[in-house]
Order: sequence, then structure tokens, then C-alpha cells
Amino acid sequence: MNDVSRNADEFDSTEAFARCKVARDWLAGLYADVSPLPVTYTGAPFTMKVTGHPPETASVVREVFKPAFKVLERMSRGKIVVDDRWGASVHAEREAVEALRDGRTDFAPCYSAWDTNLYTMVQGLRLPGLFATAEIGTAISEELYADFLRPDVEKQGIVMGRLKATSAFNLFSMQPIRTLADLQGLRIGGNDGIEGDVIRALGAIPVPGSSLEKKEAFASGALDAMHISDGPAEVFGIGTKARFRTSLGLVRNNTEFGMSKQFWHSLSDDLREILHAWLRAEAQAECQVFYGLEGARARDKFREAGCEFIAFSDADWNEIDARVAPVISAFVDAEEAAGRPAAAMMTAIDTLTKKYVNKSPDQLMANAIADPIQWEQ
Repeated sequence: MNDVSRNADEFDSTEAFARCKVARDWLAGLYADVSPLPVTYTGAPFTMKVTGHPPETASVVREVFKPAFKVLERMSRGKIVVDDRWGASVHAEREAVEALRDGRTDFAPCYSAWDTNLYTMVQGLRLPGLFATAEIGTAISEELYADFLRPDVEKQGIVMGRLKATSAFNLFSMQPIRTLADLQGLRIGGNDGIEGDVIRALGAIPVPGSSLEKKEAFASGALDAMHISDGPAEVFGIGTKARFRTSLGLVRNNTEFGMSKQFWHSLSDDLREILHAWLRAEAQAECQVFYGLEGARARDKFREAGCEFIAFSDADWNEIDARVAPVISAFVDAEEAAGRPAAAMMTAIDTLTKKYVNKSPDQLMANAIADPIQWEQ
């Protein structure tokens, strides 16, 4: 594991608000007309269909996606307009890849955690203790894409929209999990793959499922706890229902949005350049505002609803670290045996961590706006 503080991206609401000023300004449209990319296309506007499973009332939709779509329309001078549909109203939560291929949507969630057999190398982004914060994880993930992660996506007949690291995952439960001993044998709602390996290493039983499936299972008592980050725990009504939140902070997911290959290639060159630049900035803005600011506000709501926050002891943490360390080497060994360059990717992550570790969220957002990472689709 990298030498990062546990839950290093947990701030109170005031500090979280201050940390993402450039991201908030970008979402407010303050950068949409600064050094604009030229629009030479003169034909009819393109409509980009966007779909997702969160409800339209979710904070990530209200505070991030809808403002960001207005920014895209301004950046493209009205030549890309957005038709967004939410609440899994167009396709089921895990049918985005099929919907991207058959034309039901152009931009939709295709989370690598949902299919660990298809997205193999990308699972490395979920290794325990890898990234200090969501914004650093997002910057590194996007930079890794072209060299290490592209085949997992493009073999499905789609192209990558954007990558985005979540904040770290914690445990939400109805009964207290105060010690590692309390965790033994519990049924934990999470994802398969690396996350499941971590949960098993800690002595619990991972129960994979979609966000909506896990929400229902937690409410019915079929799960003993949920392993999820704070923003989504608020979106799906978990954190305000749970009586306890135990800080764990080992795993982050990468919540990628895929893009229709047909839509991407239908755009003119200038509009593709604009959309690519928008995607890089949207990824950074979303992780900062949703997982940073809205995550902090979510924790306030959990406490107001009576949720008790719990931390493991130092002795338990020594045991936790020892148990999860083999998950990292097992991933690298398995990928290398399959002919995939996992060791090189881990080396690249270490190099990029040194590049980004001292950059503030505002600096990372400014970089995403002014000097977006480039890759060819």
C-alpha cells in the first residue's frame, strides 16, 4: 500500500467547500468562455443522450451533472446538447454497455466493479490504500487509461467517456462494528473482485449486487452491513437509515462512464476535441464536488439522523493491514501470469503519485481545465 493517511479525504463541510473552489466555479460556468476551443462545425446540433441509475433528485445529478451539461453546451456553442434521463428509466443499472451499443444512450455508467471478468486491469485501481484522495485517484486513473486500461473498455465495442475515483468506502450497519472481531462472518454488501477479496481477508462475507439491489437487501436485513462511500450512501438512503458507520477507508471504486462509439465518431473533429476537454474537467469536478463536498454534507446528515461514527483501534489496524497486504501481490501475480502488465501499472501509479501528491484539489482542477490529459479514441 502507498503511504497514505486513512480517510485522508474526509473533511468537514466548511473545509470541503473551500477545497473545491475551482471545481465549483467550473460547474457554475465561469471557465466555459475562457480561452475557448474553436467551433468550426456549422451543421445541426448533436444531441448527447445521457442515462444513469441515480434518481434525478440525487445530489450528484443536481449539483454536478446538470450544471456540467450546461457547461458542455456553452463550450460547444450549442452544437452539443444533452438529453439526460435518470432513475434507470431507459435501461437497467447494469445494461449500459448494451445500451451504448444499441443506441439507447450515448453516455452512461459502466462501472468496472460491476464486471470484474471484463474489466481486469482496471481492478488494480481498487487495491487497498492506493490513493490518498478521490481527486488524486481520478487524475492518476485518467492518466493510466491510454497505456494500461483501454483494451478492457474498447473490446466491448464502446469508448471511454471518463474515469473517476470515489472517496474511500466505509461500513454502514444496524449493529455496531467496533472491533475486527465484530466483523467476522458478517454479510457485507459490496462488489466482487478486489473489494470482495478485501472483505474476505477481513473475515467477512462479501455479497455482490447493484446499488439498488444492495439498498433493498440492507433494508430487509439480508445484509449485516454495507461497504460504500459517503456520497452514494446518502444518495441511496443508506447512511441516514444505518445506526452505525465504522471507518475503514481501504477501497475506492472507479465509477467510469462509457461513451457510444457511434456517437463519438459522428462528431466533427472540433466537437470531439471540445467533448474530450469537457470530459477531463467533468471527471475532476465530479469527484471533488460529489465525493468531497457532498460527502462531507452527507456525513453531517448521517450524524443528524443519529448515526454513530466508530473507528477501529490501532491494534485492530495492525491486523487489518497484515490481512489485506496479500491482496495486492495476488492481483499483480495473477495479471502478470495472464500476460497483462500489472507490475508496470503499479510502477506507473507510484510515479504518478509522486507527481500529484502535493497538488491541491484546485491545482488538479485547473490542470484538468487548462491542460487536459490526451488520448486517442
